[in-house]
Amino acid sequence: MGRTRRRLLSSAVAAALTGALVCGSAIAYAAPDEPARAQETTCVGSNQATMGAIFDAVLQASKPILPQPFLDNYADIRAEGHQRLNSTGISTLAVSNPAATQSTDPDAGINQYGDPITRYIVTQLMNVKNGEESAVIRAENLTLGQAVETAYFLIYTTALVPANIIAGMIPSMVSLGPVSAGMLISLPLKLGAKGFALLYDATQSQLERSCLVWADRRAIDAAGRPDREVDLGFETPVFVEDLAASLSIAGADCPPVTEMTLAHVLSRTVDYLRSTSPGPDSTQQIEDQQARLAWILDHAMVPSGLIPADPDDFSTIETLLSTALGLVPTVGGAATDVLLGLVHDGFAGENLAEVQPLGTVHVGDALTAAYFAYSLTTQVMEIGYDTATDALSPVATAAAGGVVNPFDWIPSPFPLVNAPNTYGLSTYHHVLSSVCVTDNAPTEG
Repeated sequence: MGRTRRRLLSSAVAAALTGALVCGSAIAYAAPDEPARAQETTCVGSNQATMGAIFDAVLQASKPILPQPFLDNYADIRAEGHQRLNSTGISTLAVSNPAATQSTDPDAGINQYGDPITRYIVTQLMNVKNGEESAVIRAENLTLGQAVETAYFLIYTTALVPANIIAGMIPSMVSLGPVSAGMLISLPLKLGAKGFALLYDATQSQLERSCLVWADRRAIDAAGRPDREVDLGFETPVFVEDLAASLSIAGADCPPVTEMTLAHVLSRTVDYLRSTSPGPDSTQQIEDQQARLAWILDHAMVPSGLIPADPDDFSTIETLLSTALGLVPTVGGAATDVLLGLVHDGFAGENLAEVQPLGTVHVGDALTAAYFAYSLTTQVMEIGYDTATDALSPVATAAAGGVVNPFDWIPSPFPLVNAPNTYGLSTYHHVLSSVCVTDNAPTEG
């Protein structure tokens, strides 16, 4: 009977904790009452608040309302709850770490540019580097920050990204002057996805700074750390191991990969290919190709001053302008972002007429140029598509009996066409902004 009661209470506490976290009512932004303790404890935020410590805090807070039979079995109930948490393992491959646990430098790329996909990729690269890609994290030691970050990663990839793509694909259907029914339908989806991202950033930041639970030194040291004694048998490809071994989190003492020049990247790539070459003939081919590419990098001059600032570097006002101008038909989006980027560079004192050898262009600038080239190409294709359908509208409307234009009901394919740029190339850029190379790299040039 006592075991049944303990199980019922454990289930009730778990349900209460889940509901409180979902509704936000369990988030204590003021320091909670300090429990009686046998050793020194510290009040910690979400990145050190483990599920075990949160379980203790909820159980402790429930004491005043517990019936006497449950109070009589309080110690057993607490021990059983921790035993269940400790026996539940979560693969490190399924967990994403918050940016603040990767680097405490506010200027680090992971803190400035990290989207949920980037944070997940960087987390897994560091797991591989540390030999923890096949380990598990005990639910007892899983932090609230990891739980929130992982949940947001899943929501971002399964809901927010599709919502943005679908919002862009919604056809105009019926137009009332400059406003269409499609725009009215898509606007809540776009603003909702943007608002959810802003809400997450604010909530995660607040949870990290808040005093949530009291934890002793053992719990703090174990917070978020995997149990390396458990091996799930996952084998990382060799090339991923080699890549992860040469990377670290970028910071003040380790410049991000995006600050490398293209000439430097060529030298590193050739060195790697030469070290893995199967024979002298292959080595000769590699060196011949290097000579051709090096000549192009040295002699091809590019107008680097015309590469706009990356949208990630926009100020708050520029970001708001980008969002607002993106709603303008035809010209909104890539074209207006290019204009904002050039204005940003102009006010930063950069020479917009500057040209330089291709080899001296930084990786970050090259990726930004590729991003805008892709976006502008997609936008021009969309304008051409709209122009063609407008020209065919009278014929199509007449064929439909003069009631409706069939083209107004065809979903736009261009948000899907631009998705590899928006969620692929941009993520790649963010990852390279978040990591740095730590092995013995060749000098530039």
